[in-house]
Amino acid sequence: MRGVLVLVGLFSVVAHSPVLAQVKGVPTRVDTLRARADTTRRDSTKADSSSVRELVKWNEADSVMQELMKRAGYTPTRYQGNKAVFDARTHTLQLEGSKAAVNREQTVLVGDSIIYSDSTKLIVARGDTVILRDPQQQAADVIARGEMRYNLELHKGLVTEISTQIAETGQNWLVHGREAAFVSDTTRGRETAFYVRSGTITSCDDSIPDYHFRSNEIKMVTKHIMVARPAILYIGEVPVMWLPFIFQDMRSGRRSGILTPRFGLSEIFRNSPSYRRHLENLGYYFAISDYLDAQFALDWRSGSRPTEGDPGWTRLNADMQYRWLDRFVTGRFAISQLNQRDGSSNTAINWTHSQDFSQETHFRTNVNYVTNTFVQRNTSFNPASVLATISSSANYDTKIGPASLALGGSMSQHPGRSEVERTFPNFSITVPTLSPVSWLDWTPQFNFTTNETLNADQGAEFAYRYTTNAFGQPDSVKNKVNVRDTHSGFSTPVRIGGFTWSNSFTLSDREGNSPTTIPIHDVHDSSIVTPRVFAKTFSSELDWQTGITLPSFLQSSLKLTPSVSFSNVDGHGFWLRTEQNGGTWVHQSKRPIFSLSATPTLFSLFPGFGPVSRFRHSITPILTYNYAPTGDISDEYLRALNISRPSYLGALAQNRITLGFSHVLEAKLSSSDTTNGAEPQKIKILSMNFTPLSYDFERARKTHQSGWVTDAISTDILTDLLPGFRSNIRYSLYQGDVLSDTAKFKPFFEGLDAGVTLNSQSGIFGAITRVFGRAVPQRNPQIERLEPSSDDALAGAVAGTPVAGIQARNRQYSIPPSQGWSATLQYTYSRQRPPTGNGIIIENSPEARCAGVESNVILFEDCVQRESAIVNGGLQPGTVTGGTPFIRVPPRDNLQSSMNFHLTPSWAGTWTTNYDFAAHKFGSHTVALQRELHDWKAIFGFTQAPNGNFAFNFFIALNAEPDLKFNYDKSTYRPVTR
Repeated sequence: MRGVLVLVGLFSVVAHSPVLAQVKGVPTRVDTLRARADTTRRDSTKADSSSVRELVKWNEADSVMQELMKRAGYTPTRYQGNKAVFDARTHTLQLEGSKAAVNREQTVLVGDSIIYSDSTKLIVARGDTVILRDPQQQAADVIARGEMRYNLELHKGLVTEISTQIAETGQNWLVHGREAAFVSDTTRGRETAFYVRSGTITSCDDSIPDYHFRSNEIKMVTKHIMVARPAILYIGEVPVMWLPFIFQDMRSGRRSGILTPRFGLSEIFRNSPSYRRHLENLGYYFAISDYLDAQFALDWRSGSRPTEGDPGWTRLNADMQYRWLDRFVTGRFAISQLNQRDGSSNTAINWTHSQDFSQETHFRTNVNYVTNTFVQRNTSFNPASVLATISSSANYDTKIGPASLALGGSMSQHPGRSEVERTFPNFSITVPTLSPVSWLDWTPQFNFTTNETLNADQGAEFAYRYTTNAFGQPDSVKNKVNVRDTHSGFSTPVRIGGFTWSNSFTLSDREGNSPTTIPIHDVHDSSIVTPRVFAKTFSSELDWQTGITLPSFLQSSLKLTPSVSFSNVDGHGFWLRTEQNGGTWVHQSKRPIFSLSATPTLFSLFPGFGPVSRFRHSITPILTYNYAPTGDISDEYLRALNISRPSYLGALAQNRITLGFSHVLEAKLSSSDTTNGAEPQKIKILSMNFTPLSYDFERARKTHQSGWVTDAISTDILTDLLPGFRSNIRYSLYQGDVLSDTAKFKPFFEGLDAGVTLNSQSGIFGAITRVFGRAVPQRNPQIERLEPSSDDALAGAVAGTPVAGIQARNRQYSIPPSQGWSATLQYTYSRQRPPTGNGIIIENSPEARCAGVESNVILFEDCVQRESAIVNGGLQPGTVTGGTPFIRVPPRDNLQSSMNFHLTPSWAGTWTTNYDFAAHKFGSHTVALQRELHDWKAIFGFTQAPNGNFAFNFFIALNAEPDLKFNYDKSTYRPVTR
């Protein structure tokens, strides 16, 4: 039988006699306001009990009390106060003091005065602030302003002016009420039910909350549920909304239940006759097991008052996620079915899977597939979704002994087009360096890859194939170009001492099924040209390359490396077959090439000034000299390449020198850190890398023209003075093929790529700020990054977004949390060298592709708008022969910018745009403004996609409960044609 041991210091209790005992305790000072604030802010997720604030400091027990408290079979109840009065007849104890306290097991009650009856186990506490802590019932303390009655045995109580919080859901909900009762249910895991009258609920922890819900009746079941009815939302003291009830699920973990539908007030009260109602996320969530869950949802857009391109639609979404950690398996499968009112539909599938069979065997997939890319593109409002490809990949890798084996594939679809790019299989075997002895190394490698382009709808010379239908009438079918490119290679380099013997075997095969007109050049007379249409084009090459690299010498200065190799006279494969010779294999000859290369590093040091202690300028030239005797090429080989011998220069002897170099100007900053091993900071003032240039003295002597043999050059420029700055400049040097004597040295500017990332703390702006006497502390050094992130590019915004399922919906606008401003600019310019001669030219501009509807101005402008957003240079025929059609694409002159800025600490915004200088118009816009409203967040957003769709969004939501929101969404679809 369990008893009750009462410890009140050392006092005597005389049985059956009315004896009053008074005990003086040590007074303890308490700050009740601080106690309340700490209680409402406590993090209930922390498991360390030592971090919980102590309500009362218990006096140290003497040896007698310690022995009594340890007695088995008893549950001790401990009391403390400045004054204690005990009635032995009624077993009633009255405590008074600035902090009177009672403790039984884990339950603690603190107040100004406490009356405890041991017979009824009833406690009555009174005071300005009464605090009850019972961790078995709920994590937060219960605070009363007045009186609290509590039964220690039944865990029931009555409270006036209650104040407590609920923190099981990750948000601290503060609950206040005039009167409340609470009772525990031992049959349901020791849950406690609170019943509050005339109460308020808020997540704002200010002394005067910015908002609150006021309700007549509130019921809370700890770790389970909170319900209030009816509920009126107050902003300050102004009522703004009446709700029949509010509901909050406080259970942790995953449970099946109804998903929160997403819709705005405009869906209920339409403010414009043209507004189209829409609804999202109407569905159900299934918590199937600890390893598997699923959810199904319906999205709907009204079909009333339909317009061209916006007939209204219904979309069904299904998501299933699985995660089995014991088997190292995780993944997600999603499918979406969109049906438009005009009869068109689209099915989108996404499957991501990751599985580790062992430490050396892995399987990864990321599959995205849609059945109708036109619907996928035309119904998107995200600018990146309109332009980005729909990519899929699957990879399996393992190790067999020392060899690493990898097998994989990938596929890409283009929004608004039927073209599919596929790579399968992509197989490779890589063996680490094998060294049976110290002077012998062997590193074999093998790879096999097939790339296919299917259903290409651009760049075809013959857009239609004309046939006769079943009724004997002429008919036409649009041509779909398919090109396959297969490549296989095996390399087996061997190092013997200081010598390296390289061997490589390659096989490539390319085929295209598009009819192509090719001018056939006579192999002996370049003036004889006979046009011929080939139903398909193909080429196959088989090659073997070998060479020996000798040991380097003069390592400390010139770094000279001699080598000798046996290479093909022509740049194509040793064995070759094409459509030009009916698929017959022909071969060329090989010749030795003797080479000597030098890679010295020249540098000089210069004194610094200001914060720079020293400058270092280094130049690294790469100088190579090649010599090869005159080669021989058969007529059959030239005929297979469709080249005339009189204009061919590939068989000339080589007496060639190649020069490439890079230079770097670095600055070493002065450092105030004098500790041992402290490295001073170095920055790159300017770094430039140039592609090599080759000059052939023998070619200049034979042709009496320029001996330059490099057809194109480029330069890479970067500097640390502008974070994220990268620049690439490209030039074409020759007009025509450099292997022909008709080529002319005529430099032509082909393109420029440049990008920079700036912010308020970038070096250049910091220097300007310091000039005017203002310090620039590095508060957010993570803003100033030297490498561009994946979010800088427009397509990076949806790089990880699946095409199907609930996660595929347009994400809400995001505002960077860092203060200040940042801007990313990316400029791209590219153009083709104009072709010369009388060859076949295929125009691949949006205007050329829309020439069929040019008579209808409206359809023509819409077609140009749609085709302008498609980036594709056309598909080259599946052959390596000369004379194939030239596909001309319009130049690109584009500037993309992304800016983040904070107008005030509470106002922030982003603006991402794309401007086409060639078309003299903006391609896309994404503008977002965000206002932090303490416990609320408001977002204003505008989006215009390259397909012409645009949307305006207004969104304000409660931070503690995002599903409680006010939003307005206005989406407009641009009419489209196919």
